[in-house]
Amino acid sequence: MKNKENTVNKDNFKKLIDAINFDGKAKFNMQCFIGKLSVTSEFIENSIINGNDLASEFSAHQIDWVETTDLFNCNSVGCIAGFATALANDWKTPEWLKPTEYDKKLFQGYQNWAPDFEEAANEFLGLSKGQGQKLYYNTDDCVWKYLRYWESSRYPELQYLDDDDDINDWDDEDVEIDFSTIDYKTAVDVLTRIMNEEIILGDWYSDIRVV
Repeated sequence: MKNKENTVNKDNFKKLIDAINFDGKAKFNMQCFIGKLSVTSEFIENSIINGNDLASEFSAHQIDWVETTDLFNCNSVGCIAGFATALANDWKTPEWLKPTEYDKKLFQGYQNWAPDFEEAANEFLGLSKGQGQKLYYNTDDCVWKYLRYWESSRYPELQYLDDDDDINDWDDEDVEIDFSTIDYKTAVDVLTRIMNEEIILGDWYSDIRVV
């Protein structure tokens, strides 16, 4: 397999960075591709919409279908792959995310859209499958674990889910990143560094370099 490092689509990376920078305070959340925040307080919802709280700090759940023309609406949130998919489709809902009555009965309200979001985002950004997984998911060798381990002073907000006292190496399988600590500013900074080839995501396991 040909390694795709250094072949990212910089124009589309810039579009993604601009979109998250513009709307990420109220709409960026790494816990779902496209979803809704799991908050029940109208006060908190309004506080997020008004920019007083970060959407990334709250739990979110993936929605099963999108029945509107626009992929994002006023209370939608999305992750890096979700924003990239929206941009790739000019912010319109792709056909594969629109339900038919048969779909609703067959899947009974559940469908795994991860491969579809992953493929759409990778194609838009010029990433291979291995590169995309390091960026979108909480895998053992994701870029977020790499940066938490090696560059914690640059990203002090980025935290593990559990105690980190016994970590053996950056890709230790026993620890995960708390994705609620990836705010939109952190995402924009990391995406900018990937676009500028400061962070190189390789295809293979643990193949991440900072140059």
